[in-house]
Amino acid sequence: MLINTSKTKISAKSFYKDKEIPFFFIHGFTGSHKSWLEIIDLLRKHSYAIDIPGHGNSKFKNLDESYNISDWCSEFYMILYSLGINKINLCAYSMGGRLAIAFASKYPEKINSLILESTNVGLEDEEERNSRYSLDREEAHSILKDLPSFMDSWNENKLFLNQKKRNKKTWEEQKEIRYNHNSQQLAKSLQSFSLGGMPYYETEFQEFSFPISIINGSEDEKYIKIGKEMTRMNQNATQYIIKDAMHNTHLEAPELFIDALKGTVYE
Repeated sequence: MLINTSKTKISAKSFYKDKEIPFFFIHGFTGSHKSWLEIIDLLRKHSYAIDIPGHGNSKFKNLDESYNISDWCSEFYMILYSLGINKINLCAYSMGGRLAIAFASKYPEKINSLILESTNVGLEDEEERNSRYSLDREEAHSILKDLPSFMDSWNENKLFLNQKKRNKKTWEEQKEIRYNHNSQQLAKSLQSFSLGGMPYYETEFQEFSFPISIINGSEDEKYIKIGKEMTRMNQNATQYIIKDAMHNTHLEAPELFIDALKGTVYE
């Protein structure tokens, strides 16, 4: 089943009864809903995967119009309303994880469980936020100037170095997704959802009353540290460390990622 809205496109796959609380999966920067297909097939639960605006088939109608994380949260809420879904298990990676935290902060009543892979609650220091926003603007300019060259560089990021040897088929699929993006749409997405433009959500995160799973790769020292800090913020949060994986654990170790998902209280 495919559902179109003004900016966001989602796909749904169901293996179980519709009364089951569904999973919603949100990809990271340069990914798409297809980035989650292997996980959805392994999980075998009622699941939806979303294209973030500017990625895949989700398009910004007006590239000159302002759009931010709060706008996306409102749109996602309307998607759930149109589907008649009251509660979800929200699983999200990296940039998508930041969107998930923002949505859970704005609409906590919609969350049954929150699964966050390699993400954070924002940057506390204003100077650091401004610096990151400037960097993302420069990256957006690089995307507009030459998308293939940007992706060549992006694929060499140390966070992704071992993906090809650990899961060649899915790595190749992910690579194809990246190079097929529209440069103007992707650049707009990066600026709209920049970590530097995101509020710092520590206070809101501390108040989450639902189960939270923090998933990190054993080789991702930076985000293991961030994950530990997030578990300190909220007693409902549990950190899962995926062995022999870096930033994108669901690509590098899908079976272990599924084990972590099954450790989440979602019903």
